[in-house]
Amino acid sequence: MTTWPKDTQAARNAFYGDPGKGEIAPQMVPVVPPFAMYYEGRRVKSIMFHRRAAPGLLAALNEIWDYCGRDQKQIDAAGVSKYAGAYNHRMVRGSQTKWSNHAYAAAIDLNAEENGLYAKGNMPQFVIDAFCRQGAMWGGWYSGRKDPMHFEFVDNGGRKPKSPAPIFGRAMPLLSHPETGAPLDELEDEPALAAAPPNVQPHEPTVVGDPVLFDVQRRLKARRYSPGVIDGRWGSGTSGALSGFLNDRGVPLTLPSSVEEFHGIADEVRAELLKAETENWFRPVSEARAAADPKVVSQLAPETVPAKRNFLAALWSAIVAALTAVWQTISGYVSAAWDFFTDHRDVVDDHPGLLSTAWGYVTGVPSEIWLLVGAGGLAFIAYNSWRAIKTSTLAVQTGERQ
Repeated sequence: MTTWPKDTQAARNAFYGDPGKGEIAPQMVPVVPPFAMYYEGRRVKSIMFHRRAAPGLLAALNEIWDYCGRDQKQIDAAGVSKYAGAYNHRMVRGSQTKWSNHAYAAAIDLNAEENGLYAKGNMPQFVIDAFCRQGAMWGGWYSGRKDPMHFEFVDNGGRKPKSPAPIFGRAMPLLSHPETGAPLDELEDEPALAAAPPNVQPHEPTVVGDPVLFDVQRRLKARRYSPGVIDGRWGSGTSGALSGFLNDRGVPLTLPSSVEEFHGIADEVRAELLKAETENWFRPVSEARAAADPKVVSQLAPETVPAKRNFLAALWSAIVAALTAVWQTISGYVSAAWDFFTDHRDVVDDHPGLLSTAWGYVTGVPSEIWLLVGAGGLAFIAYNSWRAIKTSTLAVQTGERQ
């Protein structure tokens, strides 16, 4: 059995590699579970795990499968088929410096809905024993905040399983990874995507450049990395957005300088984007950026300054115009309307031309009506200015605007 590292960042970095330097993704391999597992209703094809911990994970899963008599119904009843994630390039919750064991691809969560953080949980003893037999640590043993869904391949302090290992047939072999590199999609393909070859994107009517790059630009934008104009063309905006994404995700890929070079890493980039989308992960920002005040926003998004002036001017003008119209309507609308209709009853028959007739009606409309129309136009300008301010502020606070 492998001797796992102590649960310190220095020990884990020495054993697994440094997540901050992008040393984990190239060492990840797929572990195919011996039984059906599901993530939010989707069947898990494989679990991407660190190559040094992958055999231990597979051995634990095989023991669980044997204990349940290789009966999927028993697996489901135990909650083990409810996969809650493994690799996740993030820090420990509440820390800005300590990497989570998930960032090393050396931890897995099971049945999170019943065994979440701080919960007493109902993790079966045979599941705990299966991981313990591989020397892994269980989150339910933590002295502080309990995390019963969590198993990690670090030193468990010499703990021993409470039951002997079941005996059922030989273990399923670990499938070899065709090549090292960024992690692949762990979940089964959606039916509509199952037959699609990799690195292919249908050419949309609005795409004038490369369709694959267009797809990546669009997905980077959704993760709050701004590539500029989404047109399938390589440029500084796309280069900066891709560089930021790869850096934040810890993916050790060489940044391309052209569309041709981009195609050399397109599959890895799209695989990492898919993982980010599955994790509902967005561009990380500091607390100061997330709470950026108007002064910071105006520095990073200077267009908000004239937008605010337009908003205030249009808003107050709209209010004044509307109040004036209401006052005039109250004081003289009825008499003005009556005079207008009585004085122009025969204008169509008597007037020499259509243009003159139309102009007569225009000049006859009460002034308060025109004030209301003007107030509506000014209110529209104020609303659009307000939306521009909100959009720019959100882009700054989410990190999309650097």
